Amino acid sequence: MRILFSGVPAYGHLLPLVPLAEAALAEGHAVAVLTAAEMAEMVSSEFPAGVEHLAAGAMPLVFSLATAERTGQDVFQPTPFLVGEIFGGDRLDLAADEALDRARRWAPDLIMADAFDAVGPLLAAALDVPWHQVGLGPALPAPLTDEIARAAARRYADRSLTPTAASTYIDPCPELLQDPDWSSTPPRLAVRPQAHRRATTDDPPALPATDLPRVLITFGTIFSDPDVLAACVDAVRKHPVRIVATTGMSLREPGAASASPAVADDDQVTFVPFTPLDQLLEEADVVVGAGGSGTLLAALGRGLPLVLWPQGADQHINAARAAASGAAVVVESADQIADALADVLADVLADGPHRAAAQRAAAQIAAMPRPLDVLRVIAG
Repeated sequence: MRILFSGVPAYGHLLPLVPLAEAALAEGHAVAVLTAAEMAEMVSSEFPAGVEHLAAGAMPLVFSLATAERTGQDVFQPTPFLVGEIFGGDRLDLAADEALDRARRWAPDLIMADAFDAVGPLLAAALDVPWHQVGLGPALPAPLTDEIARAAARRYADRSLTPTAASTYIDPCPELLQDPDWSSTPPRLAVRPQAHRRATTDDPPALPATDLPRVLITFGTIFSDPDVLAACVDAVRKHPVRIVATTGMSLREPGAASASPAVADDDQVTFVPFTPLDQLLEEADVVVGAGGSGTLLAALGRGLPLVLWPQGADQHINAARAAASGAAVVVESADQIADALADVLADVLADGPHRAAAQRAAAQIAAMPRPLDVLRVIAG
């Protein structure tokens, strides 16, 4: 079988597809991933060897700014309408023709698309093949999915296509995190989320030995703004802890024109570049971050409670669900981090309710089917 994965060109959208792509290759299927050309290095380093890259479409900043220009609205403060116009509108406008050309030539038998991706479903309708939707974390609320579908509908009509329903919704979210009022229209297939790892990678960063609690600070790949990271580190260092902080991918170089201090290790803080979470979580006791789905599910998979300071995208949704589960404390500013972390650290040392909730989530995640099991159900 030929299986095409389609994803928004960003690490947080593509990495959740990797375990399923690995499973497909292990079962002998041909596998390709369709995303922007600028993600070529990411595809070659994060997806297993043998996965083809079908380059199509624009990067998020490009199609988001196209929405801003077309609507005259601030896409950095997105309403459900704007989310629809970004992902179901301008992303499709800038990707559909190129994606259709690439997909027709590759001729997939089945398509798997991330939860924000409107390109994969359109390809499925055009090529008359089944498709499956892959969740990233807690399910998107209906106002967002409805708006993406609304915006995409005109693009289908322009091509005389009729949208087709997903065959399944592949859900990596444990029950503890999912909104109890949510239900999936296509049949739900649970899948065990996997912390970011690589089949081949450099040795993990050497971290100093310590008897202190270890706090991992990570704001992911998109929201790792240096000022936000610096404010968070300053708040966390008020406690007697050892800090490991990831600099992500958007941190300005030390010495560049910026109000931010240069990042530099000291007796309490070790800064590391973009590193697989699977490595960094091995010695962590608490995670502080923005609430991206990958970080949230990876931390809870290890039974680690969190302090979350949402920055954008779906992080406010994820943070609200994590707080409702009892596994996380959510703050609205850097000024609140120190007090929130004090509560969580005390809880961890005493095996309190936050740690207990995180461990319940870990048990639920461990009981979910492996990606290979899910792939076998889908591909027969």
